[in-house]
Amino acid sequence: MYSLPGKTGWTDTKPLKKTIISLLIGSAFFAACRKDNNFAPLPVVVQEACLPQTENPAGRSYASDSVISISYSNKHCGILPLSTKNYWVYEDSVFNDGVFAKLQYDTLRYNTTKKSLQDGLIWWESNISVGLPETLYANDSSFFAMADRLFVPGIIDIKKDFSLFPGDSLRYLTSFDDAAAIGRSLKLQTDYNTPAGTFNNCIYFEKNAPHFRLDQVYFKPELGVIKYVMQKAPIGSGTLKLQQISTLVAFHIE
Repeated sequence: MYSLPGKTGWTDTKPLKKTIISLLIGSAFFAACRKDNNFAPLPVVVQEACLPQTENPAGRSYASDSVISISYSNKHCGILPLSTKNYWVYEDSVFNDGVFAKLQYDTLRYNTTKKSLQDGLIWWESNISVGLPETLYANDSSFFAMADRLFVPGIIDIKKDFSLFPGDSLRYLTSFDDAAAIGRSLKLQTDYNTPAGTFNNCIYFEKNAPHFRLDQVYFKPELGVIKYVMQKAPIGSGTLKLQQISTLVAFHIE
């Protein structure tokens, strides 16, 4: 407190009030900082774990009524990450027997799932084709295709399709649904560029039935198909004609 000149006996209390108010505000702020328990904890985001797949069902056969449709929410990790939440967007150049027809964008999803009761495996069904089996099981190194047995109703056969392999290349016997084919796999030594990014350690898969059909798949393990090219001979022609080129432009994997 202090006396103003010419104002004998009058004391200015404003500085004292300001000091007290400042102390009270500072004390409240300090107390708020110390009482950490008064704050609600931040939500914890738990990343859903994927389920490793290690079965090898090649050569198995199922009765058709032992494969049932189910609703499935878990996600699988392996050579291809599978979940109903994952998707891959492709720019598709569509051709009519080698003649360009249109450009379109398609989204690959695996929203339909089945379960084989014999062994409890989950099978994933795609909505579009990019060179992989339409209905597949994927473990940590291979794709397995599920298909009805030709000329034998009620039986479903399982065969191995593409897979990882030792060395730099591999040749093997394979087939389309209605034609025998030669398979070839090659590890790419250089990066592969697409609108979705630049990818390394990719694999080239080829399935060739001469004078009938040629499929070429560029694949990044643990991500998916980054490019697919399909050629097929018109009926009665025997000469391969370009039918489809699909290039990855975007993807979402959880």
